[in-house]
Parts: sequence; structure tokens; C-alpha cells
Amino acid sequence: MFHAKLSKLLVGGAILLATGPTYAAGNNYSDSNFTGSSPIVQQQGRTITGTIVDDKGETIIGANVMVKGTTNGSITNIDGQFTLNNVPKDATLVISFVGYKEQSIKVGTQSNLNITLQEDSELIDEVVVVGYASQKKVNLTGSVSSVNMADIAEKRPVTNLSSGLAGMAAGVSVTSSSNIPGNDNASILVRGQGSLNNSAPLIIIDGVESNINTVSPQDVESMTVLKDAASASIYGSRAANGVILITTKKGKQGKISVDYTGYVSLESIGKTVEGVTNYADFMELKNEARYNSGQGKYAQYSQETIDAWRNDNGKNPLLYPNTDWVEEIFQTAIATNHNLSLSGGTDKISFFTSFGYLNNPGIIEKSGYEKYSFRSNLEAKVNKWLTLGAKLNGYLSNNGIASDYINDIFTYGYGSVPGIVFRHPDGRFGGAQAPGEDIQANSPLYYIYNKTGNKQVRNFRGAFNGTLTPLKGLTIQGSYSYEFTDKANWYKTNPIDLWNFATETIVRADANRQSISNYNRKEERMFMDGVIRYENKFFDKRLDLNVMLGASQEMFRDRKMNASKYDPIDSSVDVINGATGDALASGEHTEWAMRSYFGRINLGWDNKYLLELNMRADGSSRFLKGNRWGYFPSFSAAWRIDQEQFMEKTRNWLDALKLRVSYGELGNNYLGDGYSANYMAISSYSDVQYPFGNVAQNGMALTSIANGSLTWETTAVTNFAIDFATLNNRLSGTVEYFIKDTKDILIDLPAPLVHGNASIPRQNSAEVRNNGFELTMNWTDRINDFHYNIGANLTFVDNKVTKFKGDEASINGSLIIKEGLPINTEYVLLVDRIIQTQEDLDLVEELAKKYVEYKNEKGETKRMYYFDKYKKPQLGDVLYKNTNGDNLLNDDDRVTRGHGNKPRLYYGINLGCEYKGFDFSMLMSGTSSYKIQYQSMHTTNIPASGYSIGKEVAEGRWYEGRTTPAKYPRFLTNDGRNTRNSDLWETDKAYLKIKNIQLGYTLPKRCMDALSLSRVRLFCSLENFFTFSNYVGMDPETSGLTYPSIRQASFGLNVSF
Repeated sequence: MFHAKLSKLLVGGAILLATGPTYAAGNNYSDSNFTGSSPIVQQQGRTITGTIVDDKGETIIGANVMVKGTTNGSITNIDGQFTLNNVPKDATLVISFVGYKEQSIKVGTQSNLNITLQEDSELIDEVVVVGYASQKKVNLTGSVSSVNMADIAEKRPVTNLSSGLAGMAAGVSVTSSSNIPGNDNASILVRGQGSLNNSAPLIIIDGVESNINTVSPQDVESMTVLKDAASASIYGSRAANGVILITTKKGKQGKISVDYTGYVSLESIGKTVEGVTNYADFMELKNEARYNSGQGKYAQYSQETIDAWRNDNGKNPLLYPNTDWVEEIFQTAIATNHNLSLSGGTDKISFFTSFGYLNNPGIIEKSGYEKYSFRSNLEAKVNKWLTLGAKLNGYLSNNGIASDYINDIFTYGYGSVPGIVFRHPDGRFGGAQAPGEDIQANSPLYYIYNKTGNKQVRNFRGAFNGTLTPLKGLTIQGSYSYEFTDKANWYKTNPIDLWNFATETIVRADANRQSISNYNRKEERMFMDGVIRYENKFFDKRLDLNVMLGASQEMFRDRKMNASKYDPIDSSVDVINGATGDALASGEHTEWAMRSYFGRINLGWDNKYLLELNMRADGSSRFLKGNRWGYFPSFSAAWRIDQEQFMEKTRNWLDALKLRVSYGELGNNYLGDGYSANYMAISSYSDVQYPFGNVAQNGMALTSIANGSLTWETTAVTNFAIDFATLNNRLSGTVEYFIKDTKDILIDLPAPLVHGNASIPRQNSAEVRNNGFELTMNWTDRINDFHYNIGANLTFVDNKVTKFKGDEASINGSLIIKEGLPINTEYVLLVDRIIQTQEDLDLVEELAKKYVEYKNEKGETKRMYYFDKYKKPQLGDVLYKNTNGDNLLNDDDRVTRGHGNKPRLYYGINLGCEYKGFDFSMLMSGTSSYKIQYQSMHTTNIPASGYSIGKEVAEGRWYEGRTTPAKYPRFLTNDGRNTRNSDLWETDKAYLKIKNIQLGYTLPKRCMDALSLSRVRLFCSLENFFTFSNYVGMDPETSGLTYPSIRQASFGLNVSF
């Protein structure tokens, strides 16, 4: 009794302290006659007291009691009691508490009330979609995260589901690596990079694998992420990297509802890279680099040219340009998105239909995206034992042709110089104008306008299903779906001459042959399955049994062709037959099929002890018969400790406590993106000509050797977890620890040279281990009319290659893959110092005397000195560390740094509140520190021709006469001695982003009634406006110079009829 009372006191005291300040400004207190220093005018009324308990008779601490229509309120104390003063005779009290249904009670003549709150069944019965079924959240045994995408899509300017998932679920890392309109799928990793190959999760939309961008966010009801083997093994050979289940909306019984969501969004670039845009300064820096490289003081630009630009000082920008390529490339765009849906139904039939329109012109010219989409979900209950359904959806999109050449635009933007007029007001494009400038320097706008064309995608998907319920608890379901995607691109080239506007002459005429090209690609996916389910209760309904058996088969077919022809007869012609020159054509075709059998058994005893067993067998056409079938079992168990009798004394503060454990195996049948990837298990051939009798004869030649032993990558996942809820479900959370071992990863292994010109197949050899933990916490509460919630999730993943090529490593630039190291670990030199003083030069001379002796091929003793491999540093150069102490400076001095090129820790934080029609929300996400090499517009190795110079490096470089310590070495021309991969050129990609800030207002009901509307909500939103990072590039979520995350200021409207 004492312990129970003590726990009440501690919990109640915490709540009262937390909520007390809210009432400090009010006019009522439940326990005192307190009066402040200011006079208070109080209404006349009486005092009402009462006690609030739950349906088990336990007192509720911290429940809100309000006089309806006023700010007069109180909260219950540790004994569930409250006191309200100045209560009018005709008052109605509103009682609310998180996790319980709100009650309204008319006071009448009563002065003391005993009130019982009923638990909110929606919380108890919350259902989560899992593979081939749905389960109550409280009965889940696997690791599952659910995201309410319907709410996100209504409130945020989300055009792609992947971006809406960012920061919303523990264990899920979402990086906006591609932001091009129409191709803005984020990179998604579930519990880290588990393979040396593709680590993207499987996307399932309404039960069928598909692309995440084929569904409009406004059509989605929920997204569920299956993270461990217990939850994902039902998808077998494709689930090793996790599974994302997307469920679209369905009609509900009731009157027809019409909903509209639309917004206008102002899009702009966020952080950019800052270059030296004053052309006179640029020319001096280029001359300095050449001088430092021994080419003379004015090796490229004369002093006369430099003075001419400096003296003009921007007065004549067409004659003496000082162009910032970033300002010229990017524009502010206005995007719009509209979605209209109709839904409703009766007890016999229900429907959901939507139409969407998106227009995003993009922040780079001719990269815009326009999309029309539709969806119709229909379900009919023919009779009590038969239900039929159909889902039809599709979209038509058009994409600017420049979206295919975004990388060229950034490459040649970086490669341009400030002394070029990118575009004259009359539409002509500029080239080099200054004497000494390379005529190859050009405007990146050239790569936007040298082609005219369009990219069009048509997508259609039809799915049909039927459900039989011949007996109580027995369900037989079958479905068939067909998806067709038709991609058609066409373009013609445009001749563009580059002009010198100072002399009004062409500096570079377009000598390229003009052409017309067509591209077409058709993708088909066919899927069918049959599932039998049986559920029942036994032993006085103490044992819950749920059994599911199923089979499926699917086929994917992909066919594409390219055709082009040179020399159009006229610039206005855009069909291939309108050209008269050479024609080129090519085409490819690939397909694969898979057949699967799967089953699941769920057992539950007294809603306390839960067990789940899964098994799936997959047979894939990608492998030969002996290795075609893979088997993927899993088991999971959970113990709902809070339901035990010995936990009865904790129920006044502990609402849920569950332990979970699981183990299972998953597969990955990804072999590559190319058309030949599906045929790696067999040899491939191509046509070739052989000389016979001085005549070329057609024949066949082996181009790739078969790997008949090719099989699945297999991932074993072990998971331990605790789920809890306390303080009447105000505070809930999950803590999970996982171990993820992947074996038989495909890699390239060395082979004897007897294979000739044929390529060597990849082999199942490598192994990787991921282990880490996840933490999810949510706090939800209400204080009178003020509702608020705070959520956070955090994931830590450690990664290690446990088997690769023995002591042999694979080195790619600054990254290394080797046994015992994380995937793609930094492998770089360490910088000792930049040589800036005489003391530094003396050190160099001492080091230069060091050597090692070796025997040459003739047996003669030779010496190799300290700087023989790397150039001897001079003033302004970098001195690297001899980390292995062998008296030689070379690549062997590279060391490993960090934990790979992916963050080990990432997190998300979301805040939200509602008050009298107003709603506010904020979403943040970020990562811990991880470093990469970065030298795009951030280097001191200056190319001889073109290329922008980064302002930060220019200001921090060493130069003759510098009086402050240099941060960067001297400028050199085409000399990489100082820009080898080293810790000097590392940049930290850790970031914190405020992904979204939103404020909305829902008009009051009386206004809606007058307008015959159900709901009207106005909102404004800021997306990607705030990023906190030390990353030297444009966007820490992207790599190098590319299309960054876009800042969006949106104004929108939600209307329901």
C-alpha cells in the first residue's frame, strides 16, 4: 500500500509540476485560495468537487477538468480529486485525459461528482499493416515502424513519399541524394548499409512490388517499415534491406466526401558554393598558379587585360563580365500541386477516387516536371461470403530534357570562368572574351539549350482481388495485378555558337553534326497470389490462433530501344525520317520470374505470450536449377509483462510493457542494374567477324563467363526490444538492439588470365555485419484546449566487413574496402603542416637526407630518398606525415580514418501542438559526424584551362608575403602534389536540418455550417529552410556539385465537403 501511494505521489508530483505553470496564469486552483498581487474579478458561482477514476477504479492523476466555454479549469491531484470554484448553475464540465475518451457532464444541482473515464479503444485496437495481413500494434512481435503518411501529405508540400519518410522512423535513414524534379527519390537505408551492393529496401504498394514514385502521397493512408527478419521474412529473397509497405486509401461507409488539398510553393536554392567572381581577381589567381608552377609572372593573362577589367568595375557587363555561374544557373520557381478525391460507401460497396496535378518548373531552366495522376479503389461486398475489389491507378508525366543533363550543367558551371557572358539579352550565348582565355571555356547554359525535346512517362496499374469467407474464421483471397510503364524520350540537337560580345565575333562555332534521337522503354510487371487464412480461439478463448498459407508468382519484363539519325533537313524537323545522314539503332530486352510459397503462424495466450513463425521459399529465374530456391525462416516472440497479475500494482502509472525477441533469415537477389545482370549465371555471347580466306565472316564470341554457382545474398537478423507506455499513455517508447549478418555478397574476385577478353563473373564471397540500437520516444498530452506532442527517434549503426579478399583491399580513390573495416572507410594521407617558415624549410632539408637501401634487378645496392616518390615540398606546399616510419613518403603512408562514408548515428525530432483551431508542427532530422574528401571548387590545384576558383580556398591559400598562417597550400597549375587525398581536404557532413515548419488554421464549425462545408484549413509551410552544418559543399545530403535540396515556402488549403 505504501509503495502504491509513493508511486502515485512521485508521478502525480511530476505531472503537477509540469502542468502547474499553465494554470498559474488562470483564475482557478484546485487546492488554494491564492491571490496574486493584481486584482482579479471572478464570476459568481459555486464550488464543485469530485473524484475521477478509470474503468478499473484506479484514480487518474492529472486529468483536465474544464468549465465548457470558459478558461476556468483544474487538474486532479494524486488522489484523483479536483476542486472548481465559481462554477455557474447551468455549467457543463469537460473532462479529458490522454488515452481516455473525453466526457461532458452537466453539473445541475450536484456539488460533488464521481466520474469514470473509459479507455480510448482506438489506442488499444490500433492496427498496423504487416506482410499479407494487419495486426494489432500491441500484439506485434517483430520490429515495425508505422508512419501516418495521410497526415503528412495533407500538411506538407510533399511530392514524393520518400521525402515524407525522412526523420519519421527509427532505423530509417533518408537522404535527399537526388532532387531533380521527377527524379527526386531519396536514398533510403533501413538499419544501415548491409551489403557492398544495392542496399535499398523493397517497396510494396498494396501488396505488389513497385517504384515508390508511382503513387501520389495524397493517395496514401499509411506506410509501414519492416525492419527485422521476423517482420520482413514473409517477403523472403528481396527483404534483406528491409521492406516498406505502402497502403493506399479506401472508401468508408457513410456519405460521399469530397476532399481537396492544394498549395502554391515558392522554390529557391539554399546554400550555394561561393566562388571568385571578380574576373580581375580570378585572372591574377590563375597567373599566380602558373607562376608558382614555374611558367612566368604573366603566363596566361597580361596586366593590361587585368587592369581593363578592374578599371571597368562592372560598369559594362557585356564587355567586361564578372559572372557568378551559380546566380546564372538557378532561378526562383513557383510550383503548384492539386489533389481532389471522392470517397464514400454503403454496407455493400465503398470507393475512393482521386485526381492529382503537379507542376514544378524546377530551379534550373528546362528541368521542369508536370504530372497528371489518378487512382480509383473500389470494393464491393457481393454477399456475406464474397467480396470483390479493383484498384486502378496511373499517371502521365512530362519532364524537361535538361533533367537528363543536370550533371553536365554543374560540371561545366564549375568549369566556366567569370569572364564569360552566359547569355546576352538578345538570346545569344557567350564564350571567352579576355585575351589569354581558353576558347573552350563556355557557358553551362549551352548544355541546357543545345537540345530540344521532352521526356514522357505513362504508367498504368490494374489490380483485382477477391475474398471468400466460406466459414467463420476462414478466409481465401486471391489477387492479380498488372503494371505497365512506357517511357518515351525524344530530342534534337541545336547548333549554338559562342560569342565575344566585346568584338561581336564568334569565338567558337558549333561544328557538331546535328541529329534527331528517339528512346523508348517498356516495363511490365505481372503478379498474382493466393492466400488462405484461418483464425480462431481455443481453451475458453485463452489461445489465439492465426494461420496463413500462400503462394505467388511474378514476372518482370523490360525492353528498350534507341534510334538516332544525323543531318536533319531543317532545324524545325523533329522526326527521324526528317534527317538524311547516318542512322544508328540499338536495343535490349531482359526479363526474370519468381515463384514463391510462404506461411505464417501466430499464437497468443491470454494476450500475454505471443509467438510468430514465418517461412518463405523463393525460386528465381536468375539462378540455375541447383541454386534456384532459397528458404527464409524466422521466429519472434513477445511477452506483455504489463498483463501479468504481479504487475497489478504498477497499473496506475505503467500502461504497457512488452519484451520482444526475434531471429530470421532474409535474402537479396539483386545482381545489378544492367540488362545482362539477370543472366550472370549463364555465359553470354555477341556477334563478331572472323577473317576466313580474306573475307570477313560473321560469328559469335564469348563476352562473359558464366557463374553457375551464383546464389542469393543471405542476411540473418537478431533483434531484442522493449516497448513501453507510462503516465496514462502520455509517454511511450521503444528500445531495440539488432545484429545483422550478411553473407554470400557478390564481389569481383581475381581470376587467371586464361579467360581472354571475356569478363569474369561476380562471385558470392564477402560478408558484412551491422549491429546497433534504436530508440523511439513520444510524449502526448493535453492541457485544457491545448494539445501537444513531442517525438524523437535515434539510430546508431556500426558496420564492418568481416570477409572480403583476405589481406587484399579494394581501393577506390580515397575509399577502401577491407576485412575488419567499415564499408568504404576513408584511406588518406595525414598532413603534418604547410611549409611557411624557414624552420619548416629546414625540417624539409633534414627529411630529404633520409633514405632506404634496396637491391635492384642487377643486385646493385641503391638508395631511395625520402621525397623520391612525392615531390619535395617548397614554401607553400604540404608536408605529409611518414606514418609508417620507413623513411619514405609514398602511398603506403595512407591511414584509415572514420567509420565509413555513411553516418553511424542519425535522428529525427518532431513537435506539434493544436489550440482552438490553430495547429503548429516542426520536423527536424540530422546525423552525427562523418567525413569525406571534397575538392569541387575547393582545391588549390588549378586547371590550366577554365574552372572556377573557390573563394574560401583563395582567401586561405599561402602566397608570397602572407603575414598570417595559411589554411591551404599555394596555388599550382595542373600539379596535384598538395591535393592528394588527405585529412586537409576532409569535410564533415554532419548536419541538423529543420525539414519542415508549418502553421495551420481550421475554420470553426459555425463558419463551416454557414458555407455547407465539413472542413476548411489554411496552412503555410517552410520546407528545408534551415540547415546547420560545417559541410563546405552545397548540401550535406548530396555528393559533390549537383541539384541540391530545395527550399520551399508554401501556402495551401485543405477543404472537405
